[in-house]
Amino acid sequence: PSRSPSPRSRPNVDRAVSSAIYFLLPAGEIARLHRIPCAEAWHYYMGEPLTVFEVHDDGQVKMTVVGPDLRKGQRPQYTVPPNVWFGAFLTHDIESFTDDGSVFVETPGRDPDLHYSFVGVTCAPAYQFEDDEMATRDGMKALAPNAEAFINYLVPA
Repeated sequence: PSRSPSPRSRPNVDRAVSSAIYFLLPAGEIARLHRIPCAEAWHYYMGEPLTVFEVHDDGQVKMTVVGPDLRKGQRPQYTVPPNVWFGAFLTHDIESFTDDGSVFVETPGRDPDLHYSFVGVTCAPAYQFEDDEMATRDGMKALAPNAEAFINYLVPA
């Protein structure tokens, strides 16, 4: 039978198998649009739901709400595939939006001491800071021109 090599037999491994952090996102703040070469799983713990916004290589936009209310289509866990551009924001920070990301209306005046999302993020293989590639507005608008409103929101000038 074939077996996976023992970790001791792979002397050039440069990172751990996975990494995990807690992440607190207060109202009015965002997780900027970026990409990493590993799968990133978001786990909801408490507070408000958050929306993970993705832009794929073909320009397709996908929004997934990570939160506790399964009846509303929220997911307690969601994994962003490797090398996909993504960012996140509190779902209730946006009053309304179109599915393609072309238009949205921000919810005014939300107190960050009262409105937040507390999540966990697990990366496999492990996250390394030098892997993080931050998006540029021009690059993202060329990739997904219909999502300009969200791109401007998730890629601050």
